[in-house]
Amino acid sequence: MTQPGAKFSARPRQEWAATARQALLFALPLVLVALLAAQWLDADFVMLRESAQRQGAQMADELGATGARAVTALSSIAWADVERADADPQNSASRLWQVVYGYNLNLLILQRKGERTIFPPEDPLAMPKMWEEKLRALSDVADLLREGDQLNGWFPHISGEYYFECRRDGEGAARNENCIALSSKQIFPQLFAALDVKSNNMPNWSFRLRDPFDRVVWRRGESTASQQSFMLSGALHNWVIEIAGAPPPRRGALGRLALAAPLALVWLLLVFQSRRAQNALLVETSARAALATRLSHDLRTPLANLKLYAELISRKASGPEIDRYCAVLTEEIDRLDVLAGETIFHSAASAGGGGKKSAADPGALARRIMTRYENLLAASGCSCELSCAVDKILCFDTSAFERILINLLDNARKYAPGRISVVIDWRDGILSVAVRDYGGGAGGAVAAPSHGMGLAIVRELTRANGGGFSLSGADPGLCAKATIRAEAEGSSG
Repeated sequence: MTQPGAKFSARPRQEWAATARQALLFALPLVLVALLAAQWLDADFVMLRESAQRQGAQMADELGATGARAVTALSSIAWADVERADADPQNSASRLWQVVYGYNLNLLILQRKGERTIFPPEDPLAMPKMWEEKLRALSDVADLLREGDQLNGWFPHISGEYYFECRRDGEGAARNENCIALSSKQIFPQLFAALDVKSNNMPNWSFRLRDPFDRVVWRRGESTASQQSFMLSGALHNWVIEIAGAPPPRRGALGRLALAAPLALVWLLLVFQSRRAQNALLVETSARAALATRLSHDLRTPLANLKLYAELISRKASGPEIDRYCAVLTEEIDRLDVLAGETIFHSAASAGGGGKKSAADPGALARRIMTRYENLLAASGCSCELSCAVDKILCFDTSAFERILINLLDNARKYAPGRISVVIDWRDGILSVAVRDYGGGAGGAVAAPSHGMGLAIVRELTRANGGGFSLSGADPGLCAKATIRAEAEGSSG
């Protein structure tokens, strides 16, 4: 680990870059945890806000219902007055005028039968001043009625808005239309009185009532809190009541600080441990590299000596058997020399993945390997047969191929001595090697699959070369199949 007194400039830039990347990776899940925890800490805020919204909606419903009842009650009284006047068919027009003047001209009445207006009569002298203009707006509403309709609503006027109710029944000449409209001067005093009484039961809140034309017509209390707007229904449909005064929910800074502090400490601890682990790994890697260098040197010296003595034996002795034995011995020494330079520095995976590709005939290469190990296999009671469907030169990692085949043959020799068949095939850029045993010969027992170092090396070598490894029952025996990538010689792929 780097000493505490070391200067920043003495640290390798690559190490700090790796530490920064690791710190960022640590920060991402911690940020996610912080966000989730912040949401949890805001639960009280959300609950208070939703509670205030529910309270506001409940009060809006209560105030709206109170106001609608007040307006409906006034319109019911007006309808009753009109119906009493209509009960005198001889003097209904004069009685209706009495009703209108009884409301100080704040009541409009429209009665039509078929295409004829019954009230008010078409008499300019009998029409009060400014009444005709108001009545025209009520007539426009009545023109929209269809059979069976009962409409209510509001229309504006310079003197104040009017609340109307219209009814229609019948068709053609039998059509009857009856409409009344009450001025806001007639409605508002009782409407506001009812709202005042209702709002007295809602202290610490403020209210504003807006008509359909966005004019504030009633207010109660003042509050600097944010307003909630609710649309009313019934006789006050299209009216809006604004409510304020809910206790403002607060987000606690202390809770966030209590959350952020341990998360920051955890992040710093993770970064420190990561940096410490990286430094320890560098030290360990350097030690392994030095050890590998020494081992490589120490191994190559006796291997070179062995190779020299194999050549001397070949020269001194005579006979084809001795020459063949010496050739096999020399080839094995060369292979050990290559492994000393590669395998010591790398794991099985990196050795296979980093192997240099060369052009070779996989069938010929497999025959040389099987010839080299012929005596060892025969001594174990094994007989090998090779079937190769590849008739061209391929470019592949010959070192990995050799190690794979040797380990598969050795595994079959150890655990199921007897007949062994090797099948080599190449399709779609994949070179496959299948080694099958037959369960130990005469006994016919299927050998238990090996999970030792040999098959582990094969598995890693195939993965490093873009292939795979499988072990399956062949009835009798087992079949081990390894694949690696291989291209046809001269192919651009």
